[in-house]
Amino acid sequence: MKQLKKTIVSLVMALLLAVTLIPSTNVTVQAASVGKVTGIKAVYTKGKTKLTWKKASRAKKYEIYRSTNGKKFKKVKTVKGLSWQDTKKGELWYKVRAVNGRKKGKFSSAVSVYTIGGRISLRQTGNSFLSAGTSVFALEIWNYASKKPAFIGCSNNGRKMTDFPIYVYNKNTRRYEKSLTNEAYYHGALSSAAGETDLKTSILHKGKGNYIIYVAGLGMIYPYVNAYDNSNIYTYYINTYFKIGSRKYRLRVSSNSSYYKDYQVQRIR
Repeated sequence: MKQLKKTIVSLVMALLLAVTLIPSTNVTVQAASVGKVTGIKAVYTKGKTKLTWKKASRAKKYEIYRSTNGKKFKKVKTVKGLSWQDTKKGELWYKVRAVNGRKKGKFSSAVSVYTIGGRISLRQTGNSFLSAGTSVFALEIWNYASKKPAFIGCSNNGRKMTDFPIYVYNKNTRRYEKSLTNEAYYHGALSSAAGETDLKTSILHKGKGNYIIYVAGLGMIYPYVNAYDNSNIYTYYINTYFKIGSRKYRLRVSSNSSYYKDYQVQRIR
């Protein structure tokens, strides 16, 4: 019995000695970093720029930065959600980063928008030799900023016209009408008031203020499309394109009765 106790004591002492000889290891656990904001979009509509983005991992809030030249950014707002609206006018750039306490994620890519609006004010008939019977849409444009948008027409040799899609929305069926050639939309082009489409690219217009541009509906010949003028059933939508410097934007306008709100601007290149 005494020999058994001595054996047990010896084993315990040996174990204790082995534990004391094992070197201690310090393990540092780093807190997970805050994710980068992705999917950022800027759309100008209804007199405001709506900024949206996707949720970043471990984010508690989001810091929004704005620039008027795409280089120098200044923080303008901190929000908890995934969107924000801005009323400032001009050509504006935005970027967003996620924060969690003192930890900050990487900035999103920068996006830009230009504050311009418009509506389809009327549809008339082309009256030149080449455009007789063609639908010509007068688009009233209001430029809220001081830069001159360059609406895009043809190349210098009068060819390669930029396609301005014209959609006809049927309120009763809640679908877009097919064109007379069974396409998803009618093809349009920047034109003169008479419907002549041989207009070269970079048609510069004045800065802040209102003016008119014209879009000819290619293949939209009277009287085949007259029924579309019934605003109780149909609404026209036209995608136009313009440049500010090397940046290309899309302006979508409509003939909707609430036309002062029914437009959208988004950068596409």
